[in-house]
Amino acid sequence: MKLVLLGENGSVHIQKWILGIAQSADIELHVISYQRGIKVPGVQYHFVQPLTKTKLDFFLNVFKVKNTIRKINPDLVHAHYATSYGFWAAFSGFHPCIITGWGADIFDSPANPIMRFILKYSFGKADAITVLSEITRKELNKLTSKPVSLVPFGVPTDRYSPLAKRKDDKYIRIGTIRTLSAKYGIEYLIKAFSEIHHRHPLARLEIVGDGPQKAMLEQLCVEFGIQDKVTFHGYVNQHSEPDKYMRLLQSMDIFTILSVLDSETFGVAAVEAAACGIPVVATKVGGLPEVVEDGVTGLLVAPANSRETAEALSKLLDNESLRLEMGTQGRKKVLNQYDWSNNLKSMIAIYRNLVLTYASKNK
Repeated sequence: MKLVLLGENGSVHIQKWILGIAQSADIELHVISYQRGIKVPGVQYHFVQPLTKTKLDFFLNVFKVKNTIRKINPDLVHAHYATSYGFWAAFSGFHPCIITGWGADIFDSPANPIMRFILKYSFGKADAITVLSEITRKELNKLTSKPVSLVPFGVPTDRYSPLAKRKDDKYIRIGTIRTLSAKYGIEYLIKAFSEIHHRHPLARLEIVGDGPQKAMLEQLCVEFGIQDKVTFHGYVNQHSEPDKYMRLLQSMDIFTILSVLDSETFGVAAVEAAACGIPVVATKVGGLPEVVEDGVTGLLVAPANSRETAEALSKLLDNESLRLEMGTQGRKKVLNQYDWSNNLKSMIAIYRNLVLTYASKNK
């Protein structure tokens, strides 16, 4: 099977799909993307040159992408993110075509009439549609009557697994791995930590990621007088720096994901943490309540609410047995629902069925 995947190659999630699909010996994988991110051996890349470095490029490059797909002549096209790469796939006119909706493209874009038109156009051309979470499927049903399949972005559970805490590490580490932008609510995590650190002198806060709010968040730590208890590790790519990424994640005793918008439709980082046996404190937005089972695998709090977050963190800091039990239950949930090998098999099965169905229709 010859497959064209359209998606943002700079995204670690797209990179994971590329790495997974590339392991299938009978799939010849071509990637069409802007030139960012790592290149996987054996994968053929067709990079598109940005002309304006704005979203306008997705319109300016439609004919180039269409011609590239025509030259490749694949058996199937799969686009990730409906309003950009999905539009490229739809405009190409190639069939069969799969479009995967991620989150903001489904929840935020329809507010703009032009983007809503693009969404309906793209899904109208798709032969199959997939999403990451049930809440996204329900939202997408407002835009199309076509069937929508649920295929999460799971994690490789053999790699993401619990690690015994180092005996020489006396600290209880609260952590997060997020882009440092307003959407992800890092400021509320810092405020919550500032409220509890006096009662929990061994607590430490580990922040992995980079983004536009980094300077502001570092200054916030100074204002609260907690800068000596908070570490900003910067951005760590889980594919190009896997050992460092895993070392930081597995060192955490409590993981937090405090997004403030419903466009947080899945929360892969929460799944990664749960796979490592780490309890998760998450906000009640988007698809996070699907991933984090309140009172079982972690605790749910209201978004943009540092007080509730502080209470949840204190509850876990005070009770090691509760942390361990929630971590155990989180690991079980991931094994049952979010094992990456199973998610990958589900998507490849969709590929094969779609190619066979389309071929039989066009004999």
